[in-house]
Amino acid sequence: MMDTGQLHDKVRVILNDVKANGDKAVLGYEETFDHVQLATLAVSDAEIMEAEGLVSDELKAAIRLAKENIAKFHEAQRFAGVQVETQPGVTCWQESVAIEKVGLYIPGGTAPLFSTVLMLAVPAQIAGCREFVLCTPPGRNGKVHPAVLFAAKTAGVSKIFKIGGVQAIGAMAYGTETVPRVYKIFGPGNQYVTAAKQLVSMGDVAIDMPAGPSEVLVLADETANPVFVAADLLSQAEHGVDSQAMLVTTSMEMLQAVKEEVDRQLKELPRQEIAQKSLANSKLIVVSSMDEAINLTNEYAPEHLIIQTRDYRDVAKRIVNAGSVFLGRFACESAGDYASGTNHTLPTNGYAKAYNGVNLDSFCRKITYQELSAQGIGNIGKAIEVMAANEQLDAHKNAVTVRLTNIDNNLQSSIFNLQSFVRKNIWNLAPYSCARNEYSGVDASVFLDANENPYNGPINRYPDPLQTELKHEISKVKGVSEDRIFCGNGSDEAIDLVYRIFCNPGVDNAVAIDPSYGMYQVCADVNDVEYRKVQLDANYQFHADDLLKVSDNHTKLMFLCTPNNPTGNDMSHAEVEMLLQNFWGIVVVDEAYIDFSEQPSFTKLLDKYPNLIVLQTFSKAWGCAAIRLGMAFASVEIIGLFNKVKYPYNVNMLTQRQALETLRNAAQTKAWVEVLKTERSRLMSLFAELPLTQQVFPSDANFFLARVQDANAIYKYLVGEGIIVRNRNSVTLCGNCLRITVGTPDENDTLIAALKRWK
Repeated sequence: MMDTGQLHDKVRVILNDVKANGDKAVLGYEETFDHVQLATLAVSDAEIMEAEGLVSDELKAAIRLAKENIAKFHEAQRFAGVQVETQPGVTCWQESVAIEKVGLYIPGGTAPLFSTVLMLAVPAQIAGCREFVLCTPPGRNGKVHPAVLFAAKTAGVSKIFKIGGVQAIGAMAYGTETVPRVYKIFGPGNQYVTAAKQLVSMGDVAIDMPAGPSEVLVLADETANPVFVAADLLSQAEHGVDSQAMLVTTSMEMLQAVKEEVDRQLKELPRQEIAQKSLANSKLIVVSSMDEAINLTNEYAPEHLIIQTRDYRDVAKRIVNAGSVFLGRFACESAGDYASGTNHTLPTNGYAKAYNGVNLDSFCRKITYQELSAQGIGNIGKAIEVMAANEQLDAHKNAVTVRLTNIDNNLQSSIFNLQSFVRKNIWNLAPYSCARNEYSGVDASVFLDANENPYNGPINRYPDPLQTELKHEISKVKGVSEDRIFCGNGSDEAIDLVYRIFCNPGVDNAVAIDPSYGMYQVCADVNDVEYRKVQLDANYQFHADDLLKVSDNHTKLMFLCTPNNPTGNDMSHAEVEMLLQNFWGIVVVDEAYIDFSEQPSFTKLLDKYPNLIVLQTFSKAWGCAAIRLGMAFASVEIIGLFNKVKYPYNVNMLTQRQALETLRNAAQTKAWVEVLKTERSRLMSLFAELPLTQQVFPSDANFFLARVQDANAIYKYLVGEGIIVRNRNSVTLCGNCLRITVGTPDENDTLIAALKRWK
C-alpha cells in the first residue's frame, strides 16, 4: 500500500480534473480505469427494464426480503424530539431534517455489491431525502450489473450513473453537466475511493465516514465452532485482496482447529486466489485471558466483530470500539451484510473508535429550535445581558435589552392573534338560539318546547345539539378537553365550515398539497374560494417553503392530510410545524388515518399553535363509516366559531348513540387496528412479489398505493372478478397506480389470488 501523501496526490489530480472539466474528464477516466468507452454516463430507463428481466425470480425475492428487513430496522430509528422547558417561557427542542441531496457510491471491483444499494438507498428514502444520485462502475460491456439496477429500482433510486472510483466521488462532490451535485456522499470503496472522500470532505461535501477495505475480527474461546469461525474468516477474505480477517482466541486448540478448517474450506472457494492474498494480511492470535482478548479487540476497533464465546452477551457489554457486533454461533457477518436488517456500511481501519456505521441519522441533520415568550426572555434576559457585556458584545446585549423594555408590544406583534384574524375575516356570525339549551342544567321530564310528537320515543325527540355526552367520551379517549371538540356530519362538514368561517367568497384562497383528499377542492369550489395546489416531491413529501411561496395576503387556509390520501404516507412533522410557525392563517391537519400511523397526533400541539385545526373521523379505524361522524379539534375560540355556524342538530341521535357505544369499547377498535396493520405489511409484501407490480409505496394508513403495469386494465379485470379497488391512474404523481384498502385476511388473499391469475 502506498503512503498516504503519495495516495492523496494521485487522487487530488483526478478530483481537480473532474471539478474543472466535468463529464469530459469523467468519461476519460472511465476509459482509463474501468476500460470502457461510454457514450453517456446515465443509466437509461431501458437499461433498468432490461436488467429486471435478467435477474432471477429467486434473487428478486431475496432482494425484496432484505429490503423489507432493512426498512423495518431503520424505520425504528426515527428521531423523536423532546421539547424541554429550560425556564418558564423558554422552550428548546430539536427537529430531524433530511439531507436534501445525497450521493450513493456502490463499488464494483470483483463482485456486484447490490446489497450496498439497499443499505444506502433504503434509509435515505425513509429519512426523506429529496434526491438520490447513485454512481457505480460499469463492466467492460458498458453496462451496470443487472442485480445492482434491480436493487436500485426496488429501493426507489432513479438517477444512476456508470461511474466508478475517484471520478465518481468527484462528480457527486462538484457536479458535472450530467451528474447533480450532492451535499453528502455515502458508500465504501478501496483506498483510492476512501482518500477521495476524505479530500472532498475538506470543505466541498460531507461524507458518511472513512470506509475502506473491509475487515472482521472473530473473538472466540474454547466453546466456539471452528467450522463456523473458519467460514466467517473466509467470507471476509473473499471481499478483496486488501481485506483483513482476524481471529483472537484464548485457546491454542481452537486456533489450530480453525487454521486446519480454513485450509480445508479455502480449497472449495471459487474466489480462492483473492482469499489467499487477503489471508496473507490476516492474523490468528492466541491470548492468555479474555480480558486481554477484549482489550486487543477494542484497540483494533474492527468493522465487524463476531463473538463466539460461552458468555457472549457479557463479553459484548465490554466492547466499546466496533462497527457492528454479531453475537453467538449463528450470527454470521453475512447476515448483517445482506438481510438481517442492520446496515453493512461501517467504519474500517480503526475508525470505529470515533465513527458509527450508516444509520437513519446519517441521512438527517438535527436543527435546534428555541421559542421564548415574554415570560421566558424576562427569566433569562438579565443573565444574557451580563454575559454579553462581559464578552464586550454590546449588540448582543442590546438585542435582549430592547425586548425587556418592550415586552408587551413585542408579545402582541410576535404571536398569532386569533381574535385579530377573526375580526378581519369573519362577517356577522350571530349565534343561533335553541330554547332547550338555555335550560340544560334543569332536570326536566316534560318537554313541550320543540313541537315534537310525544309518541314513538326515543327517536321522537331532537338530539342533544351540544353532543354533551359524546364529547365527554371523545375527550377521555383523545385527551382533548370538551370545549376544544367539534362533532360534525363527517369530516366533510368541518372542511366546509372552515371555508365558510374563514374565507370571503370570490376573494380569498386556500393552499393544499397535491395529490390529496378531493373534498378540500370540492368545498373550495362550493364556497367560491380559489384552490391552489403544490405538488409533492418524488418521495410524496411537501416542503413548507413551497406552500408559503404560493400564498399571499388572501390565503386564509392550508390543508395537509397526514397520513396522506391517496399516497398513504405520513407528512414530515417538522415541515408541518414550520408552516404553523410561519403561516399567518389557519392550518388544517387532516388525520383521518392517524390510528394506523406510528406518528403522534397533532392534537398534542393545540396549546402551542392557536392557528391549528386537527380533523379526525369515525369512518376509518373506528369502523363507523355508516354513521357519518367527524371531529375537529382546535382552540376554544375556533370551536366557538364552528358552533355558531353549524346547523343546530347536525349530528343525529342514532349517530351519537352508536358513537358512544363504540367509544366505550375502544379495546375492540385497538385490536382491529393492530390486525389491519399486520395485514397491511403482509399484503404489501405479497403485492410486491407479483409480476405485474412495479413499486409498492410505504404506507402509514389502512391502504397503500402500488404502481402496476397497466392500472386501467388491471382495475377493469378486478371489477370483473368482483373485487373493487381504487384506480388512481389519473391523479397527480400516481400514474398507473392502484390504491388498495387493507381488508380481512380472506379478502386480501382473494385479491392476491386474482392478481396471480392476471396475464
